[in-house]
Order: sequence, then C-alpha cells, then structure tokens
Amino acid sequence: MNQLEDLLSTVENYRDEMIEEMKTMLRIPAMGPENGGEGELERSKFIEGLVRRCGFQEVEVYNSPDDRVESKIRPSVIAKRKGRSDRTIWFVSHMDTVSPGDVKAWSHPPFDGTVVDGKLYGRGSEDNGQAIMSTLFALKAALTIEEEPEYTIAAAIVADEEAGSEHGVRFLIEKGLFNKNDIIYVPDFGVTDGSIIEMAEKSIIWLKFIIRGKQVHASAPMMGLNALRVGSQLLVSVSDHLYGKFSMADPMFVPPISTFEPTKRLANVENVNTVPGEDVFYMDVRLLPQYDPQECVDAAKRVAAIYEERTGATIDVIAERIDQAGNASPEDDAGAIALRKAIRCIRGIEPTMAGIGGQTCANWFRLSGIDAYVWETCDEMAHQVDEYVRIDNMVNDAKVYVALLTDLCYPGKFKGSCPEY
Repeated sequence: MNQLEDLLSTVENYRDEMIEEMKTMLRIPAMGPENGGEGELERSKFIEGLVRRCGFQEVEVYNSPDDRVESKIRPSVIAKRKGRSDRTIWFVSHMDTVSPGDVKAWSHPPFDGTVVDGKLYGRGSEDNGQAIMSTLFALKAALTIEEEPEYTIAAAIVADEEAGSEHGVRFLIEKGLFNKNDIIYVPDFGVTDGSIIEMAEKSIIWLKFIIRGKQVHASAPMMGLNALRVGSQLLVSVSDHLYGKFSMADPMFVPPISTFEPTKRLANVENVNTVPGEDVFYMDVRLLPQYDPQECVDAAKRVAAIYEERTGATIDVIAERIDQAGNASPEDDAGAIALRKAIRCIRGIEPTMAGIGGQTCANWFRLSGIDAYVWETCDEMAHQVDEYVRIDNMVNDAKVYVALLTDLCYPGKFKGSCPEY
C-alpha cells in the first residue's frame, strides 16, 4: 500500500465500527468527583480493550491515586508503536466528561449513544469522544503499514481533564512520559469547518466572593445589612472594573480580549421575607497571557475593599483556581506545518492559527516547554444539552490524522492526489 487514497479508504471502511465503539463507550459514565461521578475506571477498561483492538501491542495504564473515588485511582491509557526514533507523535484525548445535568431536558438519553440524521448524541460525544475515536482509528489505519515509522506513534487517553488535569496529563508529565521534542496533538477544540488550529490559550482564574452582612426580617431592612444587595452591586462593579483595567486586545485570540464574567451564585435564604446575611458568587476570568493573573486577583480585592469600607459588610475574595497560560506554540514548527498540510489535503481549506479562552490539555504541555496543537471539526456542542458529533466529522478528522502521520512518519513514501503528497 503506497497510495494515500488506499489509507483513506481504509479509514472510511472503519465508519460503522467507529460508530459502534463510540456508542458502547458513551454508555459507560466517566465523570470525576467534581461532576458527581466515581471517575473513569470502567471506561478506561473499555478503552484499553479498544486500543488493543486497534492493533497496539504496547499498552500501559497509569493510575493516579485519588481517595475521593471508590476505586482510589484515576487511570490514563497509553498506547505506542515504536519508530526508528524515540521522538514521539502524540494524540492526546480525554475520557472523562461533565455531568449530563437535567436528563429530562435531553431529546435523546445522554448515556445511550443515539444516532439520528448523521449525528451521534450523548454526553461526552464531542467532548471528547470524537477525538478518541478519530485518533485511534487513524492510528489503526497507520498500524497496517508494515514499514517502521520514522517516529514513534502514540495515543494518550487521559483522565481528569474536566477538572484541571491533576490526575491526568499533569500526572503523566510529572512521570516524564513526554519529551521536549515530541509533537503533541490535542483534538479538543474546533469549529464547524475545521478552519482553526489552536496554538495558544488564556490564563484561567476562578474567583469566589463571600459577602457577610446581617440577616433580618425583610419588613425592617434598616436593622440589618443586605448581603445580596451588596453582593449584586459588587458583582457588577468588579466585572466592569476588570474589563476596563485589563482591556488589551490580541487579534490572535478568539475572542481577542480578556473576559471577566460572573457565573455561579449560591442559594441563600429559603423564604422571601428574609434579608440574607450572606451572599456568595463566583467569577470566571479568561485573561490574555500578556497579563499577570495575580494582578487581576489583587485588582478584584481592591474593589472588594472599597465596598467593605462603603457598606460595612465583610468581604472575602478567594482565588480558587489560577492556571497560568503557557507560551504560544510556534506556527512554523514541523507539527504545525504537517497539520496545516493535512487539513488542506483532506478538507480543502487553508486553516488559520488562533488562541482561545478555553483550556485544553495543550496548556499543560506548553507550561512544561512542549509545543502542542489543538484541532478537530465540530459544532461546539461541548457541555450542552443534546451534545452530539457529526459522524462525517469523526471519520473525516481521522483521515486528516492519517494524512498527517504519513507525511511525518513516512516522508515521500505515500503518493496521493494532493499536490503536496
């Protein structure tokens, strides 16, 4: 087999198998404790079997200890095919999901894997099941090539991405699994036409505001201090102040500015005729990497101090999460060039390089000095009710990865209709 079209046909012939494997996987919940689940153990067993069915002989499971789940472990599955060089081309996807939320709001059961009109529905279908299937079946096709690849080829299907990756990619990086010159692909962000490759991410800050006043009967509010009123005013002021202070724009990012959005608010009093004595709300910050996250936290605390002095309330500002952004991955790296070339060949489009506000596993690689590139084709249904993937996207993304692998691992060996191959 020395025609690229033959490998692409092989991938196309996997279509029904990909659908069935995806449906089976989605029926195995894999939510971490932060999402009300018991972790990824059962799904990891399925995935370990899947990578072996795809033809990998070298398969390992790395277990990160976690006393919060019944099994006490958070497993990640690693599969490799050795090449002539130890330099490795990695495809990194994650097996954990967020919770389905209100199951009654779904048109199709979130843990069923329903196929309707070319779409496969289920919690975790896009985030990140599509990546698992498209990369593993691309690698399955590549494993049919008898010649030894130039580089080692590997897949990492990891735990705990949805809650910060402490028990997933960060655990594996600390174990020394990845090298500085490896090429890392993370299919965990995309747009509907596959035209954007993510090369950078913003810093993430989660701020918690606790406002304490004095609870009283609502008929005599002057006898107390309404924490909800103070908190509501503070919420708007902090957001407006941060948007004004950290107003730099960077056209590389989508959106090009930092964002400071109030999100979660905790319930307070149970009855209408009580003035609440405590108000707790959260803010999600996505900060351009040009800024120091600690400066943002300090700015929020200064606004809170003004409200303390003005109202008499006690206000605590807690940074529950600060994830510093790593350096942007270069556009002229071999990994970036090969991915753009494969997208042009298979998709017929010229992709652009951009940064995003969301966080993927790629950021942890960049923080450790390893470049990583994020790409897939999707309708951006992650975390939504009726999450789905288009089956055509799942299959065609696999074709892009096959074209990429032949270019990097078998340079000049595979002819095709694309002029660059």
